[in-house]
Amino acid sequence: MQIDNNSSVPIYEQIYKQLLEYITTGLMQADDKLPSVRELSSSIHINPNTVVKAYRLLEEQGFIYSLPGKGSFVSSKQNNQTKLFEQQIKVLTKEIVTKSKYIGLTFEQLCQFMEQTWEGK
Repeated sequence: MQIDNNSSVPIYEQIYKQLLEYITTGLMQADDKLPSVRELSSSIHINPNTVVKAYRLLEEQGFIYSLPGKGSFVSSKQNNQTKLFEQQIKVLTKEIVTKSKYIGLTFEQLCQFMEQTWEGK
């Protein structure tokens, strides 16, 4: 995990985004244990409360769950995640379509870009 202390993005949000990426890309699987708050805060040299804030946000959104005395773990896919991603995709899709129209892309060209991205090209 890398933290940019010079970034305008708060540290807790940087942690949140990186862990979210690990979870959503499959780097971390359901029921994988996250580092303890103490371990993570020590390894990246930040206040433990900052890690707690990131973990709390992930838990509120259903990406992780906590077991008292055992730690935090990656949740299996849940409706919370699906709804959150659908909302984000709708917002991003609207932005992409608007920009595509502005620069004169055709629907077919946009679909081709999407297909290439989908296939990892």
